Amino acid sequence: MGKIAKLYSDLINIGITDELSKLEIKRVRLLNIFISNWFLIELVLITEDYLSKKDPSLQVFIHSGSIIGLLITLFLQYKRKFLSARILFFSLILYSNFMFCNFAERGGYIEYFYIVVPVFLLLFTNNKYLLYSVFIISYLLFVIPIHVFPIYPEGTFGSPILILIQFIIFFFLVQYFKKANIKSEEILENQRKQLEELNEFQSQFFINISHEIRTPLTLIKGEIDQLDVFENTPYEKQSFVIKNRLNKQVNKIKTIVDDVLDLAKMKDANFKIHPTPYLINNLIDRLYTSFEPLCNQKDIVFTVKEEKEEYWVLSDTIFLERALNNIIINAIKYTPKKGSITIFLSKLNGQVTISIKDSGIGIAKKDIELIYNRFYQVKNDINKAGGSGVGLAFSKEIIELHKGSLTVESELHKGSNFTITLPETLKSNKKTKSEVSVYKEFSQFSNYNTKQLSSGHYKVLIVDDNFEMRAYLKSILNKYTCFEAENGKEALNILSKEKIDFVVTDYMMPVMNGLTLIENIKEKKINIPILMLTARTDSKSKLKVLRLGIDDYLNKPFEREELLIRIQNALDNSINRTNFIKENIIEKKELSQNSLWIKKVQEFINKQCSNPNMTQEDIAQHFNTSRSSLNRKIKAATGLTPNQFITEIKLLKARSIVEQTPTVLLKTLALEVGYLHTTHFSKIYKQRFGVLPLNKNKKVL
Repeated sequence: MGKIAKLYSDLINIGITDELSKLEIKRVRLLNIFISNWFLIELVLITEDYLSKKDPSLQVFIHSGSIIGLLITLFLQYKRKFLSARILFFSLILYSNFMFCNFAERGGYIEYFYIVVPVFLLLFTNNKYLLYSVFIISYLLFVIPIHVFPIYPEGTFGSPILILIQFIIFFFLVQYFKKANIKSEEILENQRKQLEELNEFQSQFFINISHEIRTPLTLIKGEIDQLDVFENTPYEKQSFVIKNRLNKQVNKIKTIVDDVLDLAKMKDANFKIHPTPYLINNLIDRLYTSFEPLCNQKDIVFTVKEEKEEYWVLSDTIFLERALNNIIINAIKYTPKKGSITIFLSKLNGQVTISIKDSGIGIAKKDIELIYNRFYQVKNDINKAGGSGVGLAFSKEIIELHKGSLTVESELHKGSNFTITLPETLKSNKKTKSEVSVYKEFSQFSNYNTKQLSSGHYKVLIVDDNFEMRAYLKSILNKYTCFEAENGKEALNILSKEKIDFVVTDYMMPVMNGLTLIENIKEKKINIPILMLTARTDSKSKLKVLRLGIDDYLNKPFEREELLIRIQNALDNSINRTNFIKENIIEKKELSQNSLWIKKVQEFINKQCSNPNMTQEDIAQHFNTSRSSLNRKIKAATGLTPNQFITEIKLLKARSIVEQTPTVLLKTLALEVGYLHTTHFSKIYKQRFGVLPLNKNKKVL
């Protein structure tokens, strides 16, 4: 049955392409349906006539003509000659009706069908010439034969004028309703477009707000870091407490912004999750480890109850973990001291069930259906203190994208029980890994070795439309000679006049944004390291700029040391690469070929990332090249040795995991990228990015 359904689906979609309008697609599909159904009817009738009639030759002739005509019509549809197909199709209707009325089935009052033909054509065209031509032909084929062939008693159908009136009334009545329907559809289409524009505006508004909030957050964080000056003074302890409190509030705001942006992204028609078989037990264990310290801090008993059995589901683990995070965070938020939170993991009838039960304040019945609405908040004493109201909406939509369900049972003052149900899947034969988006296209890579910051002979161009942000960046980069630009256009002007060594640019700016600036720099063949500061945390935006070949990106708000180390590493690599090319006289053509080859090497390393024993010999053997040739190609493309290049790819993947799965355990993260010892991994991660891998891995309520 499945094959027949697919065959029928392919048949009715013959001739349809993305270039066609929605109306034209409807018409093409409708004609294909009529062709296929009429074809089947003709086969049945020709068989019946052949078996039941003594001399079926006339009927067989008529049916055969119709079948041949239908096949030709379908061929014209396939060739996208839609007007010709429609003309032939309605010619076949008139031919078939004429033959049956006057020869095969005389006296059956089939003539009335002629009135329907021009009305039927209204479904397929607005071409007045064609419509009125078929109208006239249908009328003549009705009127002339009843006077030429004495089939019916005189006056059976009335006078020709009466017949014409019937044609006119029926045709123009249907045409009137068609026009009214078209007008209604146009109104609906305009409303749909307006809603799309409104939705796009809303998403862009969220993005803009994110940018506007993250920039001052960066400046606030920069001022907070100034409290470090009180180290080794009598005020050190007090400043440490103040700094931690302020950072906690900054992270709170950042979390709210991220939640709102997540909802905006989910409205995008192109938003998709990428589920793979995943052992859900691992996720539950990770959640327990992440939230246990916070529960202890609030004096809440936090337990997990599960059978000694593996539960596999199809999961985009990054998003599913965030969905469960939101539910647990809510449970902690609304559960008082001495309360309890329990996670139950079970399976029933092919469904894996995760229940998160708390002894909190509960939810009133009138609010239960509303808590999943975006930005809705239950009115209670806790919510008066604030909150975005987006967490549960995000969780429900993500779980439903996993073909699961999220339900809640709750009673005021007695707690709540949120139940997540997901379809069970077969166990994966592959090793379970964190599903992360690893950015695969970097044109250059940064050295992970820590070096002393160079002094002022390097020229850095700061591109940002915010004056305070430029001033803050200049204060951080005071060891360099800094140039400023308010937008991409000004930056290009400076680049044409000054020999700049490094560019730090914002993403969103007026006149010319950061993305367009980078495109222009690449088009002009300006070989210069670039770091982008961005408030846009979505993978799609990052991939856009990474594919253009920037050296690095940094999310706002960022750490001062993080920025300095990344700039210095990128400068060092750029110098190493330039010197190597000069010393070895490598031509541009070879560099271009190297670029494509390097991407393949990077893909290979990414696949083998969790292997702690991977060496440059493995890469050379896989690509059938010598160690010296491998070293030459990698050094020319990146400024790194093969071993440094392997480390760089692993660290980039680790950073991606930290960003996408903030609650990942340090041991899990290290093993994921092929490091057996977490101490060594943490050390080189900080050398590369300026922060420890779990610095941003603290849950904030």
